[in-house]
Amino acid sequence: MLKQALFVAALVLSSASASAGIVTGTVVNSLGQPVFNANLDADYSSGGGNPTVSNDATNSLGQFATTITPDGICDITINPPTGMPQYPLILKDVVVVGTVNLGTLVLPDAVVLTGTVRNYLNQPVAGLNIDVLDAAGNLENTKNDFTDVFGNFSIAALKGVNTLQLDPSGLLPQCAPREVALNLSGNTALGTITLAQGFTLSATVRRTNGTGVANVDLDVMSSATGDKLYTPGDNSNATGLVDVVVPSGTYDLEFCPAFADHLLTTVQLGKVVTTTTNLGIVTLPGGVVLSGTVQAFNGSKYAGVDVDVFQASNGVEIPLCADNTASNGTYQVIVPTGTFHVKFTPPGCLPLGSQQVNNVVVSTNKLQNGTLPSASSGTVVGSGTVGTGGFVPTIAGVCTPRIGNAQFGVQIANARGGATAFLSFTPNVLAATQIVGSMSTLSMKPLLRIQLGGTPGVAGAGSGIFSVPIADKPALVGLTLKARAFVIDPAGVNHRAWSPYLHATIVL
Repeated sequence: MLKQALFVAALVLSSASASAGIVTGTVVNSLGQPVFNANLDADYSSGGGNPTVSNDATNSLGQFATTITPDGICDITINPPTGMPQYPLILKDVVVVGTVNLGTLVLPDAVVLTGTVRNYLNQPVAGLNIDVLDAAGNLENTKNDFTDVFGNFSIAALKGVNTLQLDPSGLLPQCAPREVALNLSGNTALGTITLAQGFTLSATVRRTNGTGVANVDLDVMSSATGDKLYTPGDNSNATGLVDVVVPSGTYDLEFCPAFADHLLTTVQLGKVVTTTTNLGIVTLPGGVVLSGTVQAFNGSKYAGVDVDVFQASNGVEIPLCADNTASNGTYQVIVPTGTFHVKFTPPGCLPLGSQQVNNVVVSTNKLQNGTLPSASSGTVVGSGTVGTGGFVPTIAGVCTPRIGNAQFGVQIANARGGATAFLSFTPNVLAATQIVGSMSTLSMKPLLRIQLGGTPGVAGAGSGIFSVPIADKPALVGLTLKARAFVIDPAGVNHRAWSPYLHATIVL
């Protein structure tokens, strides 16, 4: 409605005849330098054709004064010139009436990403759709995003963390879709990417009364690793039919209905796929709404607080979908009736502990709020010993020592650049053995090793982070993790420079 109102306003302000609008501005790159010969395109935001665009290129100063006829509400695209990665800047819903100054426009910092896609028969895959997601999971504005007849592609992508998605849906022979994790700092050639043979995995989702359930999202996870597969087109249709294409393997499946249907999430474990596989009918029982607001001890609210629900009688976890809080701290999930323990877990690096509310009775829609306690990444105790240049290595906790937190770590800094460092600690909080050895002079175990960054040999330039993922074991709660590091340093006593101790109390 707002877009329509703006369009009407634009038409009222313009003359009855086809009047022209002018957009002006300056296009620069990420370094602030003017971009010559960038090209402007325009489309009407409400659809209905394209306007005539003239004077649509930037001059040597990056400036443009582009005429759009007739005027109106437009989506304006700034296309980079030849020689720059073809990643456009798109401005939505620009009201073009009279002369509009768009100011300084910065083209996204992009790189060229190339590669070749072949199938399991070593044949080129032509016409394959390619998407790139940014670090937040948003679809990037890629152009020319299909492979050519030789399976080759060349697209522009944003610098930084990205995900490349290869979707061979509808192509023969049938291949499994594939995702590739990227961290792009410059133009990147991926070489040959091979797609595995794909097999159709299908099911029909119904309510207990036998009617089909539409828009059920099927998530497929590797039973071995827990990693979620990329499965485009994984929502059920109006009859409840859902099908995806996966490589051969053993998978855990999660059927996530839309919240409005008030149906329970259903999980199937260890499903083996070696050929076309139909799971038959999957029935989703009805449930009730468990909702509330989760806040920190000081009243702050955060997105991404995880909500978990467990049977009070046996500790079995209830499958949930979309079980994280919104930015205002609210959540809503569908659960069965019964008595449960409800646990609220903050994102990894917030200085907060989890809260578990026990024996919550749910017989109908239920409101259950939560409050997260304060938590510390640890305190430094004692003193260390000097190394090169008289520097004493420092120690600090990274993130929160919360059970199940894979992001917890210990940072060492102020040490000899490029040196080898070791960390010993007690108790052993690791979910899996990561010990690289033991030393009779150390009373604490296990022992972890990393190579410090910084210019080799330079005093105080060395730093690094030991990864100390904490096991999800309630018995660890309340224990104090005591950690200390030493750095191999020829200027230290016995060729070692020791940090002080880090004491970190493990929280729920």
